[in-house]
Amino acid sequence: MKIIGIIGGLSPESTTHYYLGINQLVNERAGGLTSADMYVRSVNFAKYYALMERGEWDTIALMLRREALNLVNYDGCDYVAIATNTMHKVAKEVGRPISGRDMPLVHIGDCIGEECEKIGAKRVLLLGTKFTMTERFMADFLADGYGIEVLDMRKLPRDVAEIDRIIFDELCHGIVLPDSKTYMVSFVDGIVSGETLGHRPDAVILGCTELDMILQEGDVGVPLIDSTQVHINKLVNLCLGE
Repeated sequence: MKIIGIIGGLSPESTTHYYLGINQLVNERAGGLTSADMYVRSVNFAKYYALMERGEWDTIALMLRREALNLVNYDGCDYVAIATNTMHKVAKEVGRPISGRDMPLVHIGDCIGEECEKIGAKRVLLLGTKFTMTERFMADFLADGYGIEVLDMRKLPRDVAEIDRIIFDELCHGIVLPDSKTYMVSFVDGIVSGETLGHRPDAVILGCTELDMILQEGDVGVPLIDSTQVHINKLVNLCLGE
């Protein structure tokens, strides 16, 4: 079994999903009392959030790079994952080679792209934090690596702000409010109908690791791609050598 290193705490709610999800899936596949060989480095989210709001992404990159190096060099992890979509804004810097060998960073964007290919999704709605929805780091990753078109959420600033608020003020604290779920379903339905942005997506990407708390398969009329779950699936495959 390979050793997985998780950079978590961003937020603790999503990190809990990773820890439980990885262990449950490993046990389902390996049986008995088997659980994942895993290190979880849970950081202080408040420190990172303050840097995000100030736009100090170079500092965030250095901090996450240090965590990744510690997991690989000191804890002996074979694979490393950042348990959040937004921090993949600096994945290129975090994933730089180590002394001539690759940093074994499992990029959540690859997991999303592979799932899009699996179900034949060419145009998608990407939900997430304001950073993920309005900046191009994930959209460009999916376009360049997988030929996937991401609908432009920059045209909907009020909805971007509300989704971002739901994530940080509610979901990151483990709170799922009925009114917020109703809003999310109604918003996605408007996009899926083609009325809001003029294009119908083939799938909706839950591009924030907390969004699986509020939207589930069957809530809307197109497939949901849960970034948390596809990331977990890939990590378990690697852990078990599959």
